[in-house]
Amino acid sequence: MNNLEKTIVKTFGNIVTRQVYANPGRVRRLLAAAYGLVGWRNALLRRSGVEKAYTRMGAALSRLISKSFLHPENAVMVNIFFPCEILHSLDIIPVFPEALSAYLVNSGCEQVFAEAAENADVPESFCSYHKIMIGFAETGVLPKPLLIANTTLACDANRLSFRRLAEYFRVPHLVVDVPDRIDGEAEHYVAEQLRAVTAFLEESCQRKMDWDRLCETVSIADRSLKSYREYLEIRGRRSLPVTMSGELYSLIATHVLLGTPESENYINTLKQVAQTAPPAAGKKRILWLHILPNWQESMRVIFEQNGRCEILCRDLTYDVLTDMDPRRPYESMARRLLHNINNGGAERRITAAVHYAKKMRADGVLLFCHWGCKQTMGLSQLAKSTLEAEGFPTLVLDGDGCDSRNVPDGQMATRVNAFLEQLEAEK
Repeated sequence: MNNLEKTIVKTFGNIVTRQVYANPGRVRRLLAAAYGLVGWRNALLRRSGVEKAYTRMGAALSRLISKSFLHPENAVMVNIFFPCEILHSLDIIPVFPEALSAYLVNSGCEQVFAEAAENADVPESFCSYHKIMIGFAETGVLPKPLLIANTTLACDANRLSFRRLAEYFRVPHLVVDVPDRIDGEAEHYVAEQLRAVTAFLEESCQRKMDWDRLCETVSIADRSLKSYREYLEIRGRRSLPVTMSGELYSLIATHVLLGTPESENYINTLKQVAQTAPPAAGKKRILWLHILPNWQESMRVIFEQNGRCEILCRDLTYDVLTDMDPRRPYESMARRLLHNINNGGAERRITAAVHYAKKMRADGVLLFCHWGCKQTMGLSQLAKSTLEAEGFPTLVLDGDGCDSRNVPDGQMATRVNAFLEQLEAEK
């Protein structure tokens, strides 16, 4: 980000912050207009390589957020793991904290919403993504959605925050319970819950699910996941200028936008670019675990500009890449929830990290302990010891993916640079 862009973001953030309490409706319209313009600008940009994929997905995501502000009666608030193929097949807009909070911090205005939530008795130690979303809602800026739907998978914060927001907005709250065992009974149990969600949505939005369209959406999802597996196979041998924002787009493509043409096009573009990319050489190759602080300038300089290292991928994008059967869409979505590496004990996630560190030919692993994420903090030392026993030096780095108040910027940069020096010295 150049100095002019920094000035624009800072000015925009100050404008939003000053008006939040005085005129939340105006702030909502301002954000909707800004994100809509960013979306159209990105759609018109002509880029090549990975930037082509990033600008297209950035355009799709920006316009999605803008539409959710303008048409909240057709939006459903979900968590990142909710199988949104159901929503896409019904032309319903998904709204989710991981994107909302990331966009707000990159707009320079996240602090006012985090502070609003804390003033409303949300603990300072709560996950910043969910804290900012609560403040965004309770200041009146985030409009009332059609309903709220989330899974029990992985994150404790989403169970509390979504329940609170359902009570605040006085909208229905649907929870898909995901058992930590994997068998036919569990698959049937989750699939029946997803069928019930569909029936509830049909009644709520007065729209009938088109079975053929649902099957086609799941077919797109299946092709996309296969293509992403192929991309990772290629990526293990190639060097690419992957960015932290790019990995956010990959998360969206393999989760909330999975099943859409935009997601499939994004993943196919990544794969095509990787096929012609130069062989891996020189840079230290980092496997990233958990959230990336894509707003943080010091981290962007290290991982995107200095030429010493590159991010291979992160565990939230490869968390479940199972095949899907378009003829059995509900069972396929249920199976994807059950097989997620974040479902169950920490060992599944750590085992997957070891597997992908080997597969992607990583030189080291960075485990980012995002503020308030108890699950990641709890497994951090076990993951570090296991990965290092397998020959992968591991840095456990404390930070915040979306709240700049919680970031010891200089200390983080010092630790990452020291880690890279360690990797360079070992070679």
